[in-house]
Amino acid sequence: MRDLLILCFAYAISLFFRGMISVIAPEISTDLAMSEGGLGLLSSTFFISFAVAQIPCGLALDRLGARLSIGLFMWLAVLGTALFSMAESPLLAFAGQVLIGVGCAPIFTGTMLFIGRHYSPERFAYFTALVIAIGSIGDLLGTTPLAMATEWLGWRSALLLVMVLSALSASCCLLGLKPDRPEGASYSLPVMLRGMARITTVRGIWPIIPMFLASYAVLMAIRGLWSGPYLAEVFQLDTSERGHIILAMSIALGVGTFMLGALDRWLQSTKRLVVVTSLLTLIPLLLLMIYPTRGPYFAMWAFVAVGLFGFNYPLLMAHSRSFLAPAYHGRGMAFLTALSFIGVALIQSVSGWMMELTYAMHMPPGEQYRLLFILLGGALALATLAYCFSDRQGQGKEPLK
Repeated sequence: MRDLLILCFAYAISLFFRGMISVIAPEISTDLAMSEGGLGLLSSTFFISFAVAQIPCGLALDRLGARLSIGLFMWLAVLGTALFSMAESPLLAFAGQVLIGVGCAPIFTGTMLFIGRHYSPERFAYFTALVIAIGSIGDLLGTTPLAMATEWLGWRSALLLVMVLSALSASCCLLGLKPDRPEGASYSLPVMLRGMARITTVRGIWPIIPMFLASYAVLMAIRGLWSGPYLAEVFQLDTSERGHIILAMSIALGVGTFMLGALDRWLQSTKRLVVVTSLLTLIPLLLLMIYPTRGPYFAMWAFVAVGLFGFNYPLLMAHSRSFLAPAYHGRGMAFLTALSFIGVALIQSVSGWMMELTYAMHMPPGEQYRLLFILLGGALALATLAYCFSDRQGQGKEPLK
C-alpha cells in the first residue's frame, strides 16, 4: 500500500503539469508575449517530449524497474519547473516544458507496470483506475488552487511551490519504493530496442491505435489547454471563475476514472465499455459544436460530462495488454503511451494553428471555438469507428519470437 501511495503522489505531480497551462494561459500569454498558436505549441511541447522519452523510459523500466526509473527521471522535472518559473522568453519556457515532459515520462507507465507485476490481470484496470483517481488530486490542484496561488503570488512563484513538491516526490520514489528490478533484465540495448520495435507487429492492437491517438488527446485539448482561453474569451471569466469550472471538470475526471475501472471489473467487457464511453463523450462535444456561446454553466456541465466519460485510457491499456506477452509489457505500455501523447501533441498543435488562423480572419470567439469542438468531435468519432473493428481480447502471447 505504501508503494501505491508513493506512486499516486508522483502521478499527481504529473497530472498537475499536464493541465496547468489551461488555467494560467492568459497570464503566460501576456507575460511572455505568446499568441494562441504559441500557447498551443507550448502546451504540446510537454506531450511531445513525454512521448519521445517513452523509448528510453520503456527500456529503463524493463531493465531497472519503476523505483530507479521514476525517481531519477523526476529530477529532470524539478529542473524544468525551476527553468519555466524563471523564463523571461518563450524559448526558456519551451526548454522548461521539455525537461518537465521528459521527467514525468516514466511515471504512469511505471505505475501500470508495477501494478501489472503485483496484481492479477483481471484487477489491472481497476487498480490502475484507483491510482488515477487518487492521483487526480494533482489535477484538482491545477485548477482553483493554482488560480488562487497565481492571483496571490503570481504564476512564477506558484510553480516554485510545485517544484518543491516534485523534489519531495522524486525523493520518496528513490527512498520509499521497494526495489523492483525485474528478473532476466540483462538484455543488451540493441535487443531491447528490437523488442520495442516488434510491438508494432502485433496486429491485434492496430485497430486500437487510433483510440490511443485521439481519446486522451481530445480530453487534454479541453482540460489541458483550451478550457481556460474559451471561458475567458467567450464568457469573459476571470482567473478564479475559470478555475472553478475547470475544477468541476477535474472532479468529474477523477470520479469517472474510478467509475469506469469499477464498471470494467464488474462487466468484464472492456471493448464494449470503451465504445459506450466514447459515444457518451461525443454527446457533450456535439452540444458545444451547436451551442458554443450558450453560457458558462452550460459549458461547465458539458466539460463535466467529457471528464466523466472521456478518460478511457486505462481501459484501452488493459485491452492492449491482453495481446502482449509479459516480457513485452514494459515496452508495450511505453510504446502505447508514446502514441497517446503524440496524439495529444498533434491535436494541441493543430488546434493552436487553427485558432490562430481564425483569429487572423477576425472570426467571433464563439465561431472560433465551434470549429475547435468540430475538430475534437470529428477526431474522436473516427477513432471510435476504427476501434469497433478490434478483437474483444488477445491471447497474451505476442509478439511471437
